[in-house]
Amino acid sequence: MRAYYSLVDDLFSFETFQALVEEVAENSGNVFDDRTSAMIVLRRAGRKHQKIARLPDNSTNVHFFAKVLHKGDVTTFTREDESPGAVRKVEVGDDSGEVSLVFWDERVSAVEEIGIGDVIEVVGKVESSYEVRVIDLQKTVCDIPTRNDSEGFAGNPQNGETIDATIVAIGPVSTFTRRDGSEGKRLDAAIADATGTGILVVWDPEMLDGFVPGDGIHASGLRRNMRSAGREYTAGSHAVIEKADVRYTPIFTEVSLLRPDTTASVSGTISGIQNARAFTTRKGAQSWVCNAEFSDESGTIHLVLWGDNARNPPAEGTNISLFNASCKNDRRGRAEIQVSWGCLLTCDTVPESEDVSVCGMVIVTVRGQCIDDGHDCLLIDTDLAAGKEFSVEGIKTGEKLSIRSYSEHIRSAESLKGRIRSINE
Repeated sequence: MRAYYSLVDDLFSFETFQALVEEVAENSGNVFDDRTSAMIVLRRAGRKHQKIARLPDNSTNVHFFAKVLHKGDVTTFTREDESPGAVRKVEVGDDSGEVSLVFWDERVSAVEEIGIGDVIEVVGKVESSYEVRVIDLQKTVCDIPTRNDSEGFAGNPQNGETIDATIVAIGPVSTFTRRDGSEGKRLDAAIADATGTGILVVWDPEMLDGFVPGDGIHASGLRRNMRSAGREYTAGSHAVIEKADVRYTPIFTEVSLLRPDTTASVSGTISGIQNARAFTTRKGAQSWVCNAEFSDESGTIHLVLWGDNARNPPAEGTNISLFNASCKNDRRGRAEIQVSWGCLLTCDTVPESEDVSVCGMVIVTVRGQCIDDGHDCLLIDTDLAAGKEFSVEGIKTGEKLSIRSYSEHIRSAESLKGRIRSINE
C-alpha cells in the first residue's frame, strides 16, 4: 500500500489515503481488493498512467501500463555480507518506447506469473534511462500497442530497429558496478547517417572490436532510447553489428545557431577552463562538475562538463567534438552546452605538452587555483595553500599545469631585501 501512496503523497496523508481505499472497496461490495481500490484512488486523484518514453527520473515512484516483450533468466549472486541475492529482468514496452523491469530477490518469483504478451500495470522506481526497479505490479485485461508490434518485436527481441550508418568516433570503454556487485562495461560510439548524428551505446564493447572511425555499419536488433533528448540507440545482447559499404559525414552545428532545449553535435576549441569541483549526487555517489568556454568560428558559448569529463577535462586549446550535446539556458537565461550522460566528447587535437619547473605564488582566480611566476599564470590540478610560494615540477599542456611534485619556497632575508630594493628603484 505504501508503494501506491508514494504516487499521491503530495496530495494527502497516508491515513486519508487508507480511508479512500477502504471507501472504494466498500462501495464495490468488497469485490475490489486493496490493490485494485488503491489504483482507482490514484486515477480519481488525477495521477494518470505515464508513457514509458516520458517516465521521470526525479519522482518517488512511477506508474504505467506495459506489455511483456521478453523475459530474461534469473541471475544469482552472493553479496559482500555473504547473503544470497537474485535478480531477473523483463523487457516491456508501449507505443512510446521500451524499458527493462528489474526484479530483485523475493520479487523474482513474480516473473513466473506473467507471460510474453501480457499487459501489466507497474509501480516502480526509475533506476536509469533503461531500467525500472519493480515495487508492485498486476495483470490487466486490456491490451495496448507497442512501438514494435508491426516489426514482430514482442516475443522476438532479435527484431528491433535497424540502421545503416558510419562510425564517426569511438569513446573509451567505461566500467561500472551493478547492484549485484558484478562489473559491467559500456562503450559509446558517435554515428552519422542521412538524418544526422546520434549515439550508439554498446553494452558489450567486444561488439565493436575491429571497427574504427570511418567504417560503415549495418546494425540490427537495436533499441531506440526515447527518453534521451537526442537520438540514441542501445545495442544489447540480441543486437548484431556488421560492416557495411555506407559513407556519411557528420553534420556539426555552429555555436551561434544553438538554441535552448535542443541537442546538437558541435566541433570547436576549449578556450577557457576552470578547475573541477566534486559534489555528492542525490543517490549518494561522488561526481564532478567543471565550467569551461567553447569556441568555433561563429562564436563562444559556456560549457558545463559533468562526471568523468569534468574530473579529467580537456586542456585549454584542445580541439574537441561533442555528439548529442544538450543546449540549455543557464540561470541568467544565456545559452550553454551541457556535457553529461548520453553525450560523447572526443579530443581531435591536443596542445603539445612539456616538462616544466615553475616557482611562483599560488593565487585563486575565477578559473580556479593558479600559480603565477610573474610571466605566466597556469591553472593547477593540485590543492595548494593560496598566498604562498611554491616550487613545482609537472607537465604543462596549454594553460594547464599537472603537478608531479612540489615544495614550499621560502625566500631568504637577502632575497627579500633585494626584491624590495628593486621595487623602490
